[in-house]
Amino acid sequence: MNDSHLSESIPPTDARILLRGEGLKKCYSIGKKKIDVLRGVDLEVAQGEFLSIIGASGSGKSTLLHILGGLDCSDGGKLLVGEEDLTRMGGLTLSRFRNRSIGFVFQAYHLFPELDALENVALPARIARKPAKEVESRARHWLEMVGLEHRMDHRPNEMSGGEQQRVAIARSLVNQPLLLLADEPTGNLDSETGMGIMQLLLKLKEECQLTMIMATHDRDMASSTDRRLQLVDGRVDGVNVA
Repeated sequence: MNDSHLSESIPPTDARILLRGEGLKKCYSIGKKKIDVLRGVDLEVAQGEFLSIIGASGSGKSTLLHILGGLDCSDGGKLLVGEEDLTRMGGLTLSRFRNRSIGFVFQAYHLFPELDALENVALPARIARKPAKEVESRARHWLEMVGLEHRMDHRPNEMSGGEQQRVAIARSLVNQPLLLLADEPTGNLDSETGMGIMQLLLKLKEECQLTMIMATHDRDMASSTDRRLQLVDGRVDGVNVA
C-alpha cells in the first residue's frame, strides 16, 4: 500500500454527503449467546467517492455493507442515503428503494444459469417495470461498458469467472443507482483477473461519477480507492494500516 496511513472515516468537507450512518449496531443470537457484530459504526460517504472497508473475516464488514444497502436492518442507529432514512423504511418501500437506488456486486456472482448475459443484466430493470425497449437498451449499454458486447447471448457456464463478475457489475448498474456496494468483488478470482475487475470499477467510477463502497480484506485492492476505513471487532479503528 502506497499510503501507510489509514484514511479517516470523514470525507472531504467540501463534498456533498450521499450516505451517512450514525451509531449503527447489529447483534445476532446463537442459542443463548449474543454476538455483537457491529458496535456503533459512524461513517459518511461523499457523492462520487470510492470508499473501501477493510477488515479480517468476522470483523463485520459484510454485515455493515448489507445494512448500508438495505439487505439487512440495523438494531440501532440511523442510516441516510440521499434524503431517505432507511432505518424508517420497511417492506415494499425498502425493496423498491433498494431496487432503484442501490447496486450490489457480490463475491459469488449470483447469476441465473438459465439466462444469458443480456437477460441477467436486464433483470433489475424489469423488476423496476421499465419499458421493454428501455430495458434492453440499458442492458446492452452496460454490457458494452464492461467490455462484454461479444458475450451478450452467452450463459454463465459459457463464461469465465472474470466475465461473470463483469456481468454482475453491469447488472448492478442497469438501474443507474445512487450507490454501488461491492462485497469482496475479487474474492473468487485469481490475482490478475481480480486486478482487472478492480481497474474496471475504478474506470466506471471516473467515467460515470459513481459513488462506491467496497468491502475487502485485500489491502492492495483497497489502496486504489479514494479512502479507507478499517473495522476491528465491529468498530471503526483509526490505527495505521501496514
